[in-house]
Amino acid sequence: MTAKRQAALDRGRPPIPGPSKSCSFPNFEAEELESGARLWTLDVQDCGLVTVVLLMPGGSELDTPERAGLASFTAGLRGAGTRRRDALDFAAAAEDLGTAISTSCGWENAAVGTTIGADDVAAGLELVSEAAAEPAFKGEEVERRRRRRLAEIERRRSDPAAQARIAFARAIYGDTPYARPAIGDRRTTEAITRGDIAAFHERALAAGSCHLIAVGDLGHGRVRRVIEETVEPQLRARARRFDARPESLEPESPSPPARRVVVVDRPGAAQAELRIGHSGVPRHHPDRVQLQVANSILGGKFMSRLNLTLREKHGYTYGVSSAFDFRRGPGPFVISTAVANDVAGAACRKTIEEVERMCAEPPDTSELDDARNYMVGVFPYTLQTIQGLSSRLQTLAVFDLERDEYDRWPERVRATSDKDVLEVCRRHLSPESLTIVAVGPAEELLPQLEGLGTTEVQAAG
Repeated sequence: MTAKRQAALDRGRPPIPGPSKSCSFPNFEAEELESGARLWTLDVQDCGLVTVVLLMPGGSELDTPERAGLASFTAGLRGAGTRRRDALDFAAAAEDLGTAISTSCGWENAAVGTTIGADDVAAGLELVSEAAAEPAFKGEEVERRRRRRLAEIERRRSDPAAQARIAFARAIYGDTPYARPAIGDRRTTEAITRGDIAAFHERALAAGSCHLIAVGDLGHGRVRRVIEETVEPQLRARARRFDARPESLEPESPSPPARRVVVVDRPGAAQAELRIGHSGVPRHHPDRVQLQVANSILGGKFMSRLNLTLREKHGYTYGVSSAFDFRRGPGPFVISTAVANDVAGAACRKTIEEVERMCAEPPDTSELDDARNYMVGVFPYTLQTIQGLSSRLQTLAVFDLERDEYDRWPERVRATSDKDVLEVCRRHLSPESLTIVAVGPAEELLPQLEGLGTTEVQAAG
């Protein structure tokens, strides 16, 4: 670069961004198979890989107080040995194909899936079908997994972030399923039997409530034919609808609204984990997009109000974030951070002030533009891989969203006005009924939190 060109550059001013480029969700197909399962296919030609996921009902929202953790316990065992081969042989069969069979469990559904080379998709789907329809639930494997879960539950007792999550969920959701950790606790984990697991699995494998997601190099219908030959026969044998329903997912609202402070006492802790929020809205709520824009302004990105106040201005924390967790029921709205003990009270008050400000005045033009541009700008990054595309289709399937959800989403973000942000904040944020959870030494925290709401102290763990 010439000296003349260097002199013309103003390095104190950031470059002006170029115009944003449009991004549309790729075309996909959805059809009902003979078994009643719904098949979703999205062809990404010449990528050489295929991601296939079988979604089945039976998520953690179905756990009862006596068997909390049953759904995730069952899901984890689906890939741990089948009626054809034990856990080591099953894992070796997947490894020989250069892949692994993954199992997971969310609040609404469980899943079995794999990402595999397109040439090996038939063998991979055989393993997916085997894990989903023929798990053995052998006694020794159940006990091995039980020991691992108990060890993880014990580890979480000494993890302040985990303790904050657990105490926050318990405080805002009362007796509903969302109040209980998806992993369960020591009592319920010890109480779950092999019979409980086998019965839960058999009930959940109901083809009429299942979805098959196939994304990648589908070979002009070849993968669909393989699905018909491998997974579909197992599903046709279980051609029924899932009939279980969760307990009420709606938490009791405080009446009259009142703030609540829960201190989880960890004597000697060097800092405090903070969780501040209340229950939010379900995935299907018509305000969800406008709430995402509002949350981006409040704490959903690095240059948010919360981060600029708590981190940049006051130096209370390395980082703070806020989020709405959209579930089938009203998932939580939660602000998360960790601060030094001596500034916990000040950090809580500044956080409450920012929530109040969201409900008192609309955002200015620049921060609204920044939020909208950020959200629309990062959206394409979630579509770069076949796993990302599969995840998007899974969300459409689980929540029964419209086919054009992702095509309309950027338009709806751009159409969100400052007035819209203010209105949804006033409808769905409640500064006067926030729950504040602080995990740290109660002796130091209680005097700082005085006056923020009704206070209770709990023992850690």
